[in-house]
This record gives sequence, structure tokens and C-alpha cells, in this order.
Amino acid sequence: MKQTVILLLLLLCGNISYAQSTDDDDFNALAPEDQELLAKIVELVDQGLSEAVMPDFDVLAKKYPKNYLVQYELAYNNYVLKRYDEILKNREFLLGNERASERSYQLIGNSYDLSGERKKAAKIYKEGLERFPQSGSLYMELGVLYYLEKDYEKALEYYNRGIEVDPNLSSNYYKAARIYLLSQSYKVWGLIYAESAILLDPSDDARHEEMARMIIDCLKENIKMNVDDKAGFSVTLAKSSQMKIDEATNTVYLSFPGIYEGATVRPLTKLLLEHQPFVCDMRQLIDIRKGLVDTYFSVTGNLYGNSMYLLEYQKRIIDAGHWDAYNYFLFMQCFPEEFGEWYSANTSSMDAFIDWYNNDPYTLGDGRSVDALQIFNSYRPIDLQEALGIQGRLIIEAKNADEGE
Repeated sequence: MKQTVILLLLLLCGNISYAQSTDDDDFNALAPEDQELLAKIVELVDQGLSEAVMPDFDVLAKKYPKNYLVQYELAYNNYVLKRYDEILKNREFLLGNERASERSYQLIGNSYDLSGERKKAAKIYKEGLERFPQSGSLYMELGVLYYLEKDYEKALEYYNRGIEVDPNLSSNYYKAARIYLLSQSYKVWGLIYAESAILLDPSDDARHEEMARMIIDCLKENIKMNVDDKAGFSVTLAKSSQMKIDEATNTVYLSFPGIYEGATVRPLTKLLLEHQPFVCDMRQLIDIRKGLVDTYFSVTGNLYGNSMYLLEYQKRIIDAGHWDAYNYFLFMQCFPEEFGEWYSANTSSMDAFIDWYNNDPYTLGDGRSVDALQIFNSYRPIDLQEALGIQGRLIIEAKNADEGE
């Protein structure tokens, strides 16, 4: 079963290539035999032979003390070997050079952090952001520093800023989701970010499984159902259903978490009327999540537009006929036996979904977002009457569910 999971992840990422960028001028400045040697060294580092290549690195570093590519690769190898002092000795060259990139600032900042000097690390990351203001990675590193200090609000501030400037970097969603899903008030954002983290980097097996399990745990903890004498259920994914009015434009803004929570009511009501307890198994996940998407579009008319692109993307998956396969992909590591049985009987369905995804991957930016800072970017203008109508339809369904009707 593990081999099947790995194969699916590889297939799903078939349209993505990963390569370490190099500076052509720096590389071409090396003698042909040294170009060949550097390429070989980098390959061996990727294979886990960092210690073995140090003598060759020392030769190249002494021969080309001003070649940025050589010096950066040496610093990276020292980072793998946890030789942070050696990296920091060359800090001025690595950061002062015109060829320095955001990764250079990450390397130096991380070296300070792992040496126990977090304030210096933060200073380096901030200097890097002055030079590379669109670096989601540097915002992420600052978020990590605050996370380690248990200042979760500040960590989220940096993760969300990183999401805004670099919307396709999965790490900020992943790190923010871990905080949101364990919070008391922002679980909906955790669900959105966790699924986005999986979609943006499906090849990261460990993160995929962690996010999937956290999604399931969140739903189990925040959906309570009684199918016995006092039939009913409660959903506690959002703190409240807020409404704000912009008097200048006469537009009413409804809280996305409140709408998301409200949209879960219809599929849960169906479950209740069928006297099925909520156990969050694979079939229920598929049906409840689909019901949520259907309700959101039918009740709100896609109120948030591409500011909440995950729901739009989920609807496209549903319309393309791949909903079951998509959900089995998301949660396959959480239900290995159930996934194995389904996959044996539905291999062609999974293959079709993989083909579809590779032709239409989950891509954010250019008007598509899912983050809390931009949730109203493409919000459809509504007045008070329509806002009350949307909330009213959701509340009526919740009331019927509570009464077991």
C-alpha cells in the first residue's frame, strides 16, 4: 500500500520540476574540469555525501574565492553538516554580493537561529525582506521565530503576509494551519490552509499526512451529533457569524468563517435525518464536504469569488466528476485499508483525476487567493437585505437540524 501511495504522489506531481538555480556567469567562469567537479559535488551532496565532498569543496573554494556559486554551494554544504560558524565567517561576502538571493539570507539567518542567536536571525531576515520584499520564504522564517517564542499571533501575521506576497509557497499555509487548527476561534482558516498546503505540495508525504489527520481531528472535535432521543448536532468551527457594513458603498460584508460553518449544516442535517452518527469516515467526509460546497454556491452564489479559490477549485473537481477520487487522494494515508479497497476497484478513476490535476493544478495568484488578508478582494457586493437572506437561509437549516426536523 505504501508503494501505491508514493506512486500516486509522484504521478500527481509529474507537472512540477524542481531544480537548483545556478548563475550561468559564475558557472561559466570555472574551468571546464572544475565545472564538471562542481556538478559532481552538488549531486553527491544531494545523495547525502556532504562529509565526503568537503576536500573537493576546499580545493574549489581556495581556487575561486570570489565565485559566488562556489562559495554559496560550500556554505550550503556546511549547513547540511551543521557547521554554522563556518557559514557565518563568510557572511559579508554571501550577503554583500550582487548575486545574493533570498536563499542567501535564509542560509545566514537560519545559521544564526540554529546557533542560538534568534535576534540576529530576525535582523538578517528583515534585511533580506528590504532587498526581496516578495519573499514568502523570509516571511515564513520570521514567523517561525515568533512561533518558537510562542507568540502565535505574531507568527500568523508573518505567515499570512508570506501567503499574500508568495501565494504558491506551501510552507506558510502549512505552518499557519497548525496554529489555526489548534486555536479556539479560527479553525475554518486552518481547514482551508491545510487543504491548500496539500494541494500546493502534494509530494511532501509527511506534511500531506499531518494536514489530512489534523483536518479529520478538527472535524471530529467540532461536530457533535446525537441521533438518539434528543436528536441534533452542533458545529463549532467559527467563533461567530459577523456582519460589517461599509456605509460609503452600502455593501454588507459577511464573515467567511461564519458562512463556511453555516454551509456545513445541510449535509449534516441529511446525516441526522438518516439517523447516522457522525463518525468522520471516508464516505461521510466525501458527502459532507461536497454538501458544504454545494450549499455555499447555492445559498451565496459564490459570494467571495476567487478570494476563496479553494471552494471554486473544489466545485471544478465536482463538475469534472473527480470528487470521490480527490477525497481518497487527500485522506488515503488516514484510511489505508479503505483506500486500498477503493483504489483496487477504481484505479481508472484515480488515474483520470491525476490526469485532470496535472492539466489543471491548484495555482494561486493573479486574482486567485485563499488567505485571510485578501478574503474580500473579489467579494460580490450585496446589500443588507441579501446579507440577511443568506444568513437567514443558513440559520433556518441550523434550526431545523437542532429540532431534528
